[in-house]
Amino acid sequence: MEAAAITAVVRAFCAAYNSHRTGDVAALYTVDAIHEDIAHGRPKVGAQAIADGLQKFIGWFPDAQWKLGSIIAGNEGRAAIQYTLTGTLCSSLGPIVPRGQKISLRGLMVLTLENGKIARSEDYWDATTFQKQLDCNTPEERS
Repeated sequence: MEAAAITAVVRAFCAAYNSHRTGDVAALYTVDAIHEDIAHGRPKVGAQAIADGLQKFIGWFPDAQWKLGSIIAGNEGRAAIQYTLTGTLCSSLGPIVPRGQKISLRGLMVLTLENGKIARSEDYWDATTFQKQLDCNTPEERS
């Protein structure tokens, strides 16, 4: 798979996430794809499980947006995507009660594609930064 084709899948992937259309997200993955959220170490297996996980996340952060940074696409079906995730907590996340906490979290997603679909995604982000932002009440505390 050439870099241009990989980049097109990456852009479709980000557009699907930002539109919150979980069916579109699932369609980009192979049926038996694996998504590993490295910070939590709980992989999701299967396109539908991945879409369901995104739907759950959107329930917590209904305004979630992934802003693309750099895209590095190789010719061997792999891509690295730099992103910044923003959103506002709007429903309880475990013991964390929503108080309008805003998140702005930088991350890196590594994708492995097979036959034009995502077979594996690995999401790297800092859980400590995420937790700190959720625990804060004011913009000053978030800085």
